[in-house]
Amino acid sequence: MNQTDPKTTPVISIVIPTYNTEDVLNECLRGLAEQGSDTSGCEVIVVNDGGKGEDPASLQRFGDRLAIRYVRQDHQGPAAARNLGIRMARGEIVAFLDDDSVPLKDWLERTLTSWQETPESDGIGGHVAKSPVDSIFCRVNTDFFNWYLDQQMSGGRSLFLATCNASYRKSSLERVGGFDTTFDRACGEDRDLSLRIVKSGGWLRLDRRILVYHDRDLTLKSFVKKNYHYGAAAYRVYSMHPDHRRISRQGYRALFRSAYRRYESWHERAAALALLMVSQASTAAGFLVRKLS
Repeated sequence: MNQTDPKTTPVISIVIPTYNTEDVLNECLRGLAEQGSDTSGCEVIVVNDGGKGEDPASLQRFGDRLAIRYVRQDHQGPAAARNLGIRMARGEIVAFLDDDSVPLKDWLERTLTSWQETPESDGIGGHVAKSPVDSIFCRVNTDFFNWYLDQQMSGGRSLFLATCNASYRKSSLERVGGFDTTFDRACGEDRDLSLRIVKSGGWLRLDRRILVYHDRDLTLKSFVKKNYHYGAAAYRVYSMHPDHRRISRQGYRALFRSAYRRYESWHERAAALALLMVSQASTAAGFLVRKLS
């Protein structure tokens, strides 16, 4: 497997935690390998969180374009896997992708350009891209996801970067101790990290030009389950950060209005509005169950 030259410090270290998802991981790595810009200044750190399916030998197919470092740990959750990646990272900037994130061809260029434009940032995150061929579940989930990121702004600064598409200064991550490993799912740990960085005086920025595809295999069942876990994680985040502002009723009304305008046919409009209501009901259920448990 291609290794980063130890004498050359990479510009950016890209950390990808993975667990029993070899197929989607390969799509993520293929997206990185097919970047339109030079990837020689990057190292990719794949952290197998105790999964059985990932085969490091299968990653060799990307060795001519990517310097991949592969490490395995006992199953501890994505937060612990990302922390291991942070410790291994040799780049000043540490980027995070989920194993089912597929970066668009200009992702790397956009990320590095954004850091050049605002080098004083502690973290920079992006949006999720939407394709017309995606299922209605994926498109509604993406619309809600991007809307939520846009809502988490204060004074031009972001309060939340999602680790399916975010990068941080390594020193900023180390300053706050990395991710909280008591979050055992890929849900909520990135919100907590973002808030701790902001409270430590850090500056996070959202750059909507930085795009990945994400969560493209959603079904109704997985859509409901995902939003349920969002709600459970939200309760933990609000318990740990009681001063974190909540979204207003006006914000939610704007979400439904934008969803109505975004879809042209009446049946897609109806489906999108129904799924948004399902998502909020599922989120509320997860929040309440966690609160009462």
